[in-house]
Amino acid sequence: MLLKVTRFSAILLAALTLGVGFCHLMQLPARMGWDQYLWVGSTVQGGLYAMFGSVGAVIDVAAVIVLALLAYFVREHSRPGFALALLAAVVFAAALVLWWVLVYPVNVELAKWVNGPVPADWTGYRARWEWGHAIIALTELAGFAALIASVLADTPRRAL
Repeated sequence: MLLKVTRFSAILLAALTLGVGFCHLMQLPARMGWDQYLWVGSTVQGGLYAMFGSVGAVIDVAAVIVLALLAYFVREHSRPGFALALLAAVVFAAALVLWWVLVYPVNVELAKWVNGPVPADWTGYRARWEWGHAIIALTELAGFAALIASVLADTPRRAL
């Protein structure tokens, strides 16, 4: 029962994390064409960067923890799919590291824009923020695929 609850929680948290990232990825083409007023207004003054930064980080960390627990429980219960479950945990952890490296420094800069002037090179920050989220989303997609494959590896053939 513990394995099933952990598996369910891992799928749910990974899906929530991927969902946010996938939204960023789908919006990328449009948002890269926005002018300063629209992008800064919606991202900075609208608080988008802060909301995704705080709430998203909690869900991301929880997903990595639960995915690691899932890998452990799959191995402890001698179930198939351990390597894939471990891969999912590692890939989601890598996505979290990518967020800290690519996006967080931009979030720190964006916080200065709320009450201050927007720098002339704002498009560089926009590119790093948008492309950083896109890279993270693709990384999470790979992790989610590994998670689903780990569940399918433990599905009896007669159920297929």
